[in-house]
Amino acid sequence: MLNPGQQLYTKLRHEVAETGVFKPDWKHLLRRLTLYGTLHILSYLGLFFCADSGWRWAAIIGLTISNLQFYFLSHDAGHYSLSRHRKVNLWLGEIGDTFIAGGSFRFWQYKHNLHHRYCNDEALDPDMKGDFIKFYVDDPTERPAWIRWMVRQQSYLLWVLAMFHNFEFQRISWLYMLKNPKQCRIEFLLIPLHFVVYLIIPIALLGWPMALVNYGIVTMMSGLILAKLFAVNHIGMPSVSGDHGMSFIEQQVVTSRNVIIPRWLDDYFGGLNYQIEHHLFPWIPISRYRQISPLVKSFCQQHAIAYVEEDLIASLRSVTRHLDRVGQTER
Repeated sequence: MLNPGQQLYTKLRHEVAETGVFKPDWKHLLRRLTLYGTLHILSYLGLFFCADSGWRWAAIIGLTISNLQFYFLSHDAGHYSLSRHRKVNLWLGEIGDTFIAGGSFRFWQYKHNLHHRYCNDEALDPDMKGDFIKFYVDDPTERPAWIRWMVRQQSYLLWVLAMFHNFEFQRISWLYMLKNPKQCRIEFLLIPLHFVVYLIIPIALLGWPMALVNYGIVTMMSGLILAKLFAVNHIGMPSVSGDHGMSFIEQQVVTSRNVIIPRWLDDYFGGLNYQIEHHLFPWIPISRYRQISPLVKSFCQQHAIAYVEEDLIASLRSVTRHLDRVGQTER
């Protein structure tokens, strides 16, 4: 016998399923792979052929944009939303997160699934924990004095720390891989290949100063943009404790925020500007979230579930205000 919350979610799921959005969107996937794969290859070659001209910066921008799009593809692959074939999703995930980002797709998938299961749960959501960022007032983490000072400035320092996000992802990926060697066998091959292709070959052809600068700029800018896109999804939304008593549908909707942007920017956000729809139905192709958003919004309003959506500027302000308020409680 389903409880009322389960019945509510089942009802919404049936309504969404009737729109036909559960099937893979091969056209959208092939368009992304063709467009951003071509951009990635041309930008990578541009680092060498345009090293002595201003077009080098166009190559760096192109590589940053294409990297972001492959991170998004890995995200979708981790939810098995790209294909009904498990191996297709896993290989695309390994290409984006492991080969292109230099981290562990398996680690990211494990961590991100916990986030979805325990969204904004103060004790169980791994995205609610941070040494340098305090996400909720009652965070029990004990920090030394110099980090406490940083936390009090976190509404500004978040964007500085975000530039090192991808380097941290690479570091903790190795810790996970060493604990799970059998699960991560392919990653012990692809991560060294990442550094050969994106660091060692450029050092050999361009010299280490330019190669390191190129790699550093692309990695840091990718981390900064990812942080801006992901911060608006949940930061500043209600957090919950283990005894919150919410149903699945209530927790996923109430703790998430949609960002209102023009359709042509959906790719820039990886479709995750529809964070509420994504958390309710993570296996749906991201190209279809805009289609089902009015249905989900109407359903939530009918059942008195808070459905929050803000434009990009307003959502960034909400994130800043929340981080500043919580940061000032760190004494």
